[in-house]
Amino acid sequence: MRDSVRTSFWVMLYAFLAGISLALFAHIGDLIKYIFSLLAIYIGIRFFRRFETIGLRVTFIVLAIVFYFLAAICFAVYTYVKENPVPA
Repeated sequence: MRDSVRTSFWVMLYAFLAGISLALFAHIGDLIKYIFSLLAIYIGIRFFRRFETIGLRVTFIVLAIVFYFLAAICFAVYTYVKENPVPA
């Protein structure tokens, strides 16, 4: 039981970091955005070296995509609220 909780934690952490890195890559317009792309690739490589089962790898990819969409929505809402003040 303890190993499965630890494995779930690591899968969620790696997926969260990869998803946030991909979201930052999509939303930053500067040259620095490519650092986040390389960071996401590095996180993926580290994960694939650490966990070798197909199920965990598929879970990682799906969760990274989910975290990417959640972060993209949060960035869009933040940008909208920042640029459009509440009417009086």
